[in-house]
Amino acid sequence: MPRDPANPAIWRHGLCCVGTNGCGGAGMTPDLGETLWGVVLAGGEGRRLLELTRAIHGEDLPKQFAVIDGRRSLLQETLERIGPVVPPSRTVVVVRTEYEALARRQVAAFDGIEIVAQPQNRDTGPGVLLPLAQVLAHDPEALLAVFPSDHHVEDPAPFLAAVRRAAGAARRHPMRIFLLGAVPSGPEVEYGWIVPDPKVDDDEPDEVRRVLAFVEKPPEELAHRLHATGALWNTFVMVGSVPAYWNLARHLLPDHAAMFTAYAAEIGGPREAAIRDLIYRLMKPANFSRSILERTGDLGVVRLEGSGWTDWGTTRRVLLSLKGTPAHPALLRRLAEARRAPAASGVTRRPEA
Repeated sequence: MPRDPANPAIWRHGLCCVGTNGCGGAGMTPDLGETLWGVVLAGGEGRRLLELTRAIHGEDLPKQFAVIDGRRSLLQETLERIGPVVPPSRTVVVVRTEYEALARRQVAAFDGIEIVAQPQNRDTGPGVLLPLAQVLAHDPEALLAVFPSDHHVEDPAPFLAAVRRAAGAARRHPMRIFLLGAVPSGPEVEYGWIVPDPKVDDDEPDEVRRVLAFVEKPPEELAHRLHATGALWNTFVMVGSVPAYWNLARHLLPDHAAMFTAYAAEIGGPREAAIRDLIYRLMKPANFSRSILERTGDLGVVRLEGSGWTDWGTTRRVLLSLKGTPAHPALLRRLAEARRAPAASGVTRRPEA
């Protein structure tokens, strides 16, 4: 059985950098190559973008496996983007069982990545806790970053800098999770928003604040007010210690946490697959944001600015974010070619690598 990840006493190996000493000061973070694990969420169904991916690939392919900008799938782009802060050997990708083989082919170039498959989609609660259990089994004291696989980032450098700032903050506050909040370009009504505390903690840089509230997909008037008062778009990218994640799960999703604790004890053994399948048959769906983040009183947010971050949830948003780049006319040409193709041909164009 793994050690209790909710016990701060297990926080070792140079990760207990509390205050401004030992980690190079509040605004600085050391190299993350040997301390940070990454979880990439690729188990969703991508329903809102199925019309686009169907047109491109000839089948209802979840967007994370689709090649939208003509180069790599969103999953591959995510892995390439986070590579400078999370090596493949410390990356866990969660997928649905029916897409496991495709996922393995797409990540073959990223040597050492671990893929874990969900028997059923039980929403983002189990979608985060399943790979978290994998990291728990490998390194119960780890620092862990969670990355959705359906985002577009024009400039990775500011994004990675924000991840590093979040990792530094998580080291200084080992039982607090830090989300990345993107500086909004407008009053978006289709995004979730984070309201940051206007006050800055004494031991933190200006970019790091406490979370005061979450607002999910606000009406237009409220979105304008949020935009005008310094609220941030919720990227659902987050960094914290394994004990911090597990402590929240034990308190706010206790039944799920108990089942995943039992599963973690079997990882690497002959009963691993059987226990995983069993708990997925027994557990109820749970949303990580609603069930955990929105019910937590002690979260942090790190401001993300200048990266061109976009959540590719709709075709309109994809086209808007690519406008002015070579990928935009290329995508329009691909869509036009797909519309001219015989609808009943039955030919699929699944991206394999």
